[in-house]
Amino acid sequence: MKILHIDTERGFRGGERQVLWLVHGLKAAGHEQGAAVRPRSELGNILEREGMKVHELRRHQAWHPRTVAGLRKLARENSYDIVHAHTGNAHTLAWRAFSGRLPVIVTRRVDFAVKSNPLSRRKYTDPSIRFAAISNGVRSVLIQGGVEASRIEVVPSGIDPDRVRNGKERAALRATWGLEEPGPLVGFIGAFVDHKDPLNLVNAVPMLQQHLPNAKVVFVGKGELRSQMEARAKELGAIDDVVFAGWREDIAECLGSFDIFVMPSKLEGLCTSLLDAQAAGVPCVATTAGGIPDIIEHECNGLLVPPRDSNSLGNALVRLWNDESMRQSFISAGKCVIERRFTKETMVAGTLEVYERTIREWDGIRRFR
Repeated sequence: MKILHIDTERGFRGGERQVLWLVHGLKAAGHEQGAAVRPRSELGNILEREGMKVHELRRHQAWHPRTVAGLRKLARENSYDIVHAHTGNAHTLAWRAFSGRLPVIVTRRVDFAVKSNPLSRRKYTDPSIRFAAISNGVRSVLIQGGVEASRIEVVPSGIDPDRVRNGKERAALRATWGLEEPGPLVGFIGAFVDHKDPLNLVNAVPMLQQHLPNAKVVFVGKGELRSQMEARAKELGAIDDVVFAGWREDIAECLGSFDIFVMPSKLEGLCTSLLDAQAAGVPCVATTAGGIPDIIEHECNGLLVPPRDSNSLGNALVRLWNDESMRQSFISAGKCVIERRFTKETMVAGTLEVYERTIREWDGIRRFR
């Protein structure tokens, strides 16, 4: 099988890591691949160094006729069997260039509502486009946006559990943050953006101060809400119990220093940070937003609370810290869930199944377009 991947991001975030792992897995299975990316993109640079055929989208705008014509020429010259779009703009490009011409798979990673403008309606309802949703939450949003359920397969994102295991001595990193034992140390890793709702966790700190006077909360990440988070922590009299650690690459070490991991999102496609925490053996509290319930089964491998409810979030954190047997049970169950359903290998296998099914059904898809 020959696959053309399209990714229009310049940077390298969680979605691009999934693409890279997918490319590696498909290569190991003997499939040929190429990638169409923006010039100087981080993903493109990595793939090129690894010897993959990389094509630059000089004009990445989906509406540009030369871009569409160039993609069609690229597909003809390389005899690609299927096209996989990995971003929203890539979805539009693939739809314009290949609708009814080649099988197209679109990975949808966010649970934002599908836009209602005519362009979005057309590209989402086109019967020749198939979707790989990373969670049941994303699948539900697609169906609400007008996509037929039969055109959606759930293929969860995967992680490399070895990447987050065996972090260094926890005391070393805690010392860099000016924190000492005893805990609990509650941690968040992610972007400081609205849909992650880190302010929800800031608002829960006073409850921790009341019931767990030694508790500290560490925010690992960066983003547009940083100043609001600091201001709110000061307003609540909680700034001394909050650490803003900035963005860090040593995720295994960060997770190894946490006693509890928190994901306070109000929207969430799936959340690979939560997957990492489960694999690293950190008990978790999260909201029921989006695809999070695909990972966390309440009171089985974590605690779930409603989004935007800081009181429930604080209560869950206090409850979990005060129940050591629950924490140990969540740690064991969480590792099992990851190994069974959320590794990079399961993601590759699931994606390949979607490719094969789509190609088998392609003649019928094209006939009824």
